[in-house]
Amino acid sequence: MRRGILIWVIAAAFVLVAGITTLALWPEGETEQDIPYTPPTGADTGDLVRAIHYEVDSVDMIPREGTPYTLKLDHENPDYTDITLVTEDALFPGMNAIMYAIYSNATAMIHLPRVAENADDGQLALYGLDTPVLTWRVNYLDGTSMEFALGLRLATGSGSYVRSTDSREVYILNDAAAAFLTMRAEDIYDILFFPYPASGEYETWDLIDHLILERPGDELIELKRRDDEEWFSSPLGISRYRFLQPFEGECSDSILKSVVLEPITNIFPDRVISVKPADLSVYGLDSPVRLTVSAPDWEGTLLIGKRDHELRGQYVMIEGHDAVLLDPYGNYGFLDIDPAQLRTQMTWVHHIDTVSSVVFELDGSVRTLVMEHPAADSEEKLNGYLDGKELGETNTRRLYGGAMSVPSSGGSGESVPDEPPVYRLTMHFLNGGSQKLEFYRISESQYLMVLDGVSLHVYTTRLQIQLNLLDRLEILDAGGDL
Repeated sequence: MRRGILIWVIAAAFVLVAGITTLALWPEGETEQDIPYTPPTGADTGDLVRAIHYEVDSVDMIPREGTPYTLKLDHENPDYTDITLVTEDALFPGMNAIMYAIYSNATAMIHLPRVAENADDGQLALYGLDTPVLTWRVNYLDGTSMEFALGLRLATGSGSYVRSTDSREVYILNDAAAAFLTMRAEDIYDILFFPYPASGEYETWDLIDHLILERPGDELIELKRRDDEEWFSSPLGISRYRFLQPFEGECSDSILKSVVLEPITNIFPDRVISVKPADLSVYGLDSPVRLTVSAPDWEGTLLIGKRDHELRGQYVMIEGHDAVLLDPYGNYGFLDIDPAQLRTQMTWVHHIDTVSSVVFELDGSVRTLVMEHPAADSEEKLNGYLDGKELGETNTRRLYGGAMSVPSSGGSGESVPDEPPVYRLTMHFLNGGSQKLEFYRISESQYLMVLDGVSLHVYTTRLQIQLNLLDRLEILDAGGDL
């Protein structure tokens, strides 16, 4: 229902501005015709059609010049606001607000000023109704249909001549309605790649559940949003989104939101450049960046090509629809993002319930913390063992928390040094996987972070807790508490 209300609001907004844009939308050369009749004030009015949604199957739009298309209603939607645009090339559904406005104006023409009750052939020619600008049919579910024709625009006053093709009664249709009816099929392909409307109840970007960014010759980025159960059971401060590739880890939600998620939800192709293009290399789409996004009840893949600086837009295609589009509005800065830029400042924020053991290597000493997790239906508590010595839940959690407390302090272009790391931390997970985090000294107080042999391009200056680890382990060895 919320979507239906939104579409009504957008459609109303279009109607308000349509009068301003009418001349720009109107077929060239037909705005200054010398029509010898202007309807007088108080002229008779009449109705051409008042179609009821649940009785209509589709509306065929047949312009004199341009691509014919059909608006097909989805009768499974109780609001009748889902409409599919169909052309010979069957590109893809257009933007519902525009299509709904066209449909509404094509199926509801009431109280129109009457120009002639029984126009002869000469009058029809004067009104441009012998060779109309547009003909359209309202097709009903019972198999019947009604056909209408739109003629020239009045030289004085406001509106265009219109009639039912099985009648010689001629009426005046207002400019706002005529502007929508005469839109080209190509103008209706205005779509949001991410088809969720804005709402005061939530932020649109927060609906993205899963994201994969595949860049030729570069690192694949895969992110996943935690569900509510994972979120509420996670430790304080854990991020809502986490990395699956190129490494496991936590995202900085604020950076991810501004740099990637919000731009994705604002991708807005505006123009059809080519239908069934013969050569995709012209648009940089022969080897595109692939952006796959999943949200509740929806998944889509956008193919991203090169930027056209002259047209000031990005070439894109929506997978499954053979048309090149131009997006002049979207921010595609995320194409060059370094995954490390999206990481949370806490380098590791893995939930303790997912970890089986942690190995600490410092100054030639190797110590191992093993987790003993209780069964799901057990009332027992988590326990841990440091090289076989039982620690209890409190010391286990404190030691584990210390291992995880490795915040990054800034970016670094340093490559992995040849010398051994100052400190190595290896984490083993219950699912059989593992991660190895190493720290290499790059200055007196800076340590480069390397994850599984790959530089994270960030460093830390706050390694004191880790460097004091041996002292803390000695406390535990002596039976004390952390």
